[in-house]
Amino acid sequence: MERKSFYFKDSSEINRTEKMAYTISKLGSFEWVRFSMYFEDNIYESPPGFFFRFANGGELYGKLEECIRAFDGKLNWSMYVSNNTRHKNYIIEPTEVCMAKTTEKFYEHYNVGEVLKERYNYICETAIEDIEPLCKHIENWFHLENERPVLPEIP
Repeated sequence: MERKSFYFKDSSEINRTEKMAYTISKLGSFEWVRFSMYFEDNIYESPPGFFFRFANGGELYGKLEECIRAFDGKLNWSMYVSNNTRHKNYIIEPTEVCMAKTTEKFYEHYNVGEVLKERYNYICETAIEDIEPLCKHIENWFHLENERPVLPEIP
């Protein structure tokens, strides 16, 4: 069975793993994106995070970062530029995960679970609970409730 892209789904058909991609794609065309925020079959494999780059993001990145910081969820969330990519890829993830990735301990083994220890499972579970309200917050902030995703631009 061929899988239907989220670009062509109704919002009611979108699952939580792709909800952020669906929501953020309403702001502009992606140049690069990792559609799924976490692994459904193992939610503890890595903490939920959204990785993307717009084709023409410009000032939109700053506005989106402000929106993410203003979200009042169960966790605090951050948006930043990844240090580990050739291109300027952006990441939206829980602030605790972002902070853990800046520690020396993380750079020893690249294992955020070792840094977060007993908070790791809680952060994974709680971040998944926050996805839906965070997406609603973004839609309200940018008035996207009735918008459709912007299809990728073909170079």
